[in-house]
Amino acid sequence: MTDVFDPAPAAALLSQAWREGRQLSEIPADIRPRTLQDGYALQEAFIKTYAAATGDREAGWKLGVGSVAAMQAAGTERPLVGRVLAGHRYDNGATVSVLCQAPITVEFEVAFVLGRDIAPGAAPSDPMQAVASTHIAFELVLSRFVNRRAVGWPSFVGDSVGFEASILGPEIDAAAIHRGVASVSVQANGQSMGGGLSGDDGIEPVQMLRHLFDHACYHGLTLRKDDVVTTGAVAKPFDIAPGETALSAQFLGRTLTARVAPAQG
Repeated sequence: MTDVFDPAPAAALLSQAWREGRQLSEIPADIRPRTLQDGYALQEAFIKTYAAATGDREAGWKLGVGSVAAMQAAGTERPLVGRVLAGHRYDNGATVSVLCQAPITVEFEVAFVLGRDIAPGAAPSDPMQAVASTHIAFELVLSRFVNRRAVGWPSFVGDSVGFEASILGPEIDAAAIHRGVASVSVQANGQSMGGGLSGDDGIEPVQMLRHLFDHACYHGLTLRKDDVVTTGAVAKPFDIAPGETALSAQFLGRTLTARVAPAQG
């Protein structure tokens, strides 16, 4: 007999950890996902369990580990996909309150807002035909695991690829993405944190959107109008320590800002 993975126990564990602002060393072996397929089953159950417990709702998607270099290092053939929740999505200039006091990885990204529902297999050949608007964004990655790289890709996928929050910034011209990435500037507390990624370290946001469409088709998922899709880091990611940090980025004359602060408990 082949054991069938039951995601419910691990989903409850991850949901409780997120709600309590704590991290796990790993998922116990007897309830741990073993394959990426198990990981995506866990992700589905985790997000639904967390949303049911908090009154939150699904509001989009995130892609990660999408550059050629990252996929080669991970031994994967396609980017990883996670979920975005409405209660963890913020607008430009917002203060993001974070309950878990652990280092956060900040990624400057390009985000798309979908202009219509996309049923499995119904995605347009040109992904931009499904896009209502293109934006710059920050994503905050803060896994439910102490060391997200040590627990294995199935567990990290189950953890919604470490999603903590996203900040949707000003609208930009999609045709200018490459020019903007070449000149982007990102700061934390006024200190420059590096510029855009290129070559094998860079990603192509429109191609990442196409990967999402393929992922949704394979898993039988319908993408929804107004879903926000963050496509992966286009500037060098960096970590910030627990506490208060002011973030800013400049992209072709547009400015994105956010403040990260400990949640008041």
